[in-house]
Amino acid sequence: SANDNTGHATVVNANAVKLAASSVDGNLSATATTGNITQTGALTITGTSTLVTSADDADITLTETSNAFTGALLVTTNDNTDGADGVYTADVSIDGGTTGLIMGLSTIDGALTLLGGGTITDTGIATVAGALSATTDASNSAIILDQLAVDGTVALTTNGNGAATVVNDAGLNFAASTVGGNLAATATTGNMTDSGALAISGTTELITSANNATITLNNTNAFTGAVTITTNDDSGNNASATIDGGTTALIIAASTIDGDLTVTSGNASGITDSGTVTVGGELIAITDANSGVINLGTTTVGG
Repeated sequence: SANDNTGHATVVNANAVKLAASSVDGNLSATATTGNITQTGALTITGTSTLVTSADDADITLTETSNAFTGALLVTTNDNTDGADGVYTADVSIDGGTTGLIMGLSTIDGALTLLGGGTITDTGIATVAGALSATTDASNSAIILDQLAVDGTVALTTNGNGAATVVNDAGLNFAASTVGGNLAATATTGNMTDSGALAISGTTELITSANNATITLNNTNAFTGAVTITTNDDSGNNASATIDGGTTALIIAASTIDGDLTVTSGNASGITDSGTVTVGGELIAITDANSGVINLGTTTVGG
């Protein structure tokens, strides 16, 4: 323990680091040189937490449900083969207990799993070679991760009506996700796709920033609120978007799609628009169950 709000703690072990119940009123720095970082008791850290495993494929697992990390998490794991085998396995799992989690500048050569009772957010770029899973489990808490560099899938789960915002530096591949509030998602330099179904109770804003990048969300999704779509093609109509609303109605809000737009709904209320929708290419609208209607009265199609 380190007290009086200024006491910092640094531990470097030649092997693994196993943390017993600890309270640090300053910053914690923990390095495991040849093994994993784990815990046997709850951690209460007022300052930043710097967590480093130096060995190839060593993990960080801090999943006690009574943890409290008030400051930012600065996390480093290493797959020293640089993924030559096609698999990154230096994974990180952190439970923030009833508090939120703040990801600072981090490099994780594996999967990152975050669970918090408060907001999960970031103050620096989190580079994740594997998949990201972020979950809030109390207080309608939100997920705001707008400095991501994730190579794997992204799975989001918010508590109650908690919203989620994600911005990834490349493409954005959603795994199965449930967001009780609004979802805002941006893929900065690649396409947006889904490998699992999305259930979004609030509005959904989908943006691909790169030229000719596409949006393809064609699982059996459920978008309860209106969906806003933005794709960009500065010289043609190749930045297409495909949205499947599953069995729910699909409402397209004011959107600009610089390519084709394909939308599907299996709900009786079908497919409608609630704002000006500009489609640079062709429009394909399909209702595939329940005698669903199509009413796109404020949509302009260029194809």
